[in-house]
Amino acid sequence: MNGAVEGIRLRGLHKRYGATVALAGLDLDIRPGEVLGVAGPNGAGKSTLIRIIAGEERPDGGELAFNGSAWTPSVDWRAVAVVHQEPQLFPNLTIAENVLVGREGTRIGRPWLSGGDAKVMKAFGIDRYANTLLGDCSLATQQRAEIARAVARDAQVFLFDEPNSALTDEESDELFREMHKLAADGRIVLLVTHRLGDLFEHANRVAVIRDGQVRAILEGDALTEDGIAQELVVGRGDETSAKGPAAIGQDRCVLVAIDDWSHSAGAFRAISLEANPGEIIALIGVEGAGARELLRSFGGLESCSGTIEIAGETGDMAQRLTAYVPATRTLSLYSNLSVGENVLARLGEPDIAGFGMALKKRRMRQLANEAIRRFSIRAYAASQGIRSLSGGNQQKVAIAQALNCAPRLLLLEEPTRGVDIHSKREIYRLLRDFVGANNTVIMFCTEVLEVYEAADRAHVVVEGGLSPAITVHDYAHIEALATDIARMQRHGPHDLVNGATRASLP
Repeated sequence: MNGAVEGIRLRGLHKRYGATVALAGLDLDIRPGEVLGVAGPNGAGKSTLIRIIAGEERPDGGELAFNGSAWTPSVDWRAVAVVHQEPQLFPNLTIAENVLVGREGTRIGRPWLSGGDAKVMKAFGIDRYANTLLGDCSLATQQRAEIARAVARDAQVFLFDEPNSALTDEESDELFREMHKLAADGRIVLLVTHRLGDLFEHANRVAVIRDGQVRAILEGDALTEDGIAQELVVGRGDETSAKGPAAIGQDRCVLVAIDDWSHSAGAFRAISLEANPGEIIALIGVEGAGARELLRSFGGLESCSGTIEIAGETGDMAQRLTAYVPATRTLSLYSNLSVGENVLARLGEPDIAGFGMALKKRRMRQLANEAIRRFSIRAYAASQGIRSLSGGNQQKVAIAQALNCAPRLLLLEEPTRGVDIHSKREIYRLLRDFVGANNTVIMFCTEVLEVYEAADRAHVVVEGGLSPAITVHDYAHIEALATDIARMQRHGPHDLVNGATRASLP
């Protein structure tokens, strides 16, 4: 590479977004020649850290030094290559053109691939798509193109943010081989991931970030999956807990019954699951394990085979008794509508339409105001714009919108992602009130903390298989729960109860 790299030194980094503190005096040294892993719960500040190093955000305070000099990413941006979880490429360009973006030079006609570019593309299995438009490729191919673009650049700093969430095992292996080659060449490599096994296998050190600060650096004998899992949840067990009854009685009727449930595209297979009224069930798994697709499938949003029964109804009729809230609030809410209009968006015609399909405006105001009070939505009026609310209150609007359909099964993806502690507590209360009315919640989680705080039982999803049930109330401390979940994730599908054979934890 060109020139010696001394590393990146971060001291006292602060970053605030309104009332939300993303970084609170973060200190970190990132050394050349190693893979530094970064772990942390959602909202810990990991993405903000990535954006600041990449020059996409400016810190409110603190110092950044690169190669012993003040770091100015706006000037030195070519030194940094970023691989995002969601590919940030150009769908109207070919794969080859995307790999070369920013390095086209002044040649006339199509950009020219060097021998090194072609070698990188072949390593990631995208050479045969060189002249294919990116928009016509699968998500996995798009992600490999972004990785290839980063690796092919003559950058000194490589930032990988959940880079293998859409990759196969073989593609992930190739990614890590390239990552280690970069480190061996003296580059700076930063890996942010929820996959504890990847951190243990491929990082020389792991920095654990909580609440905007580096709380621990794990290396040597201290760097284990269990060690990372426990550091992620230190001191977090009692902040927002909204536990229900200690257990669901075995004599309770079954509200949801799913049998031999398999995904048409192979994201999961042969899943069997029963859920009782009054239960909050968590499906926990890293991206790509199949948990998100499994949750969506219960609401009819993924093509599946098998049988599903909800409250005595089967098939399509059963899935009509569900309501789904995605992790990204913008997919549920209408940004150009008011709070009240969003709350009522899923109500049927008899509730809000009168003669000649004219809207019952007085009735709509009444229903909206009742929902705002019931769900503790902090808005000065139902007519207030949805975009003016905080993230936590927007999430409560999304949940209120779903519950207005009167579902028996509520499906939630990461229900408190990006919300403050007070909003978390209120959202968990809403969920507990809902299941208390003889209903069921199934939620997809990537955080052990959310499982511990809100769920009655949990199932770990690994490579499309479902683990035996974990009774959350049996755990007096979150650290023990985190350790058991990490062990289940480490075992893989052959030790899971659905999709393979039953096995107990060690």
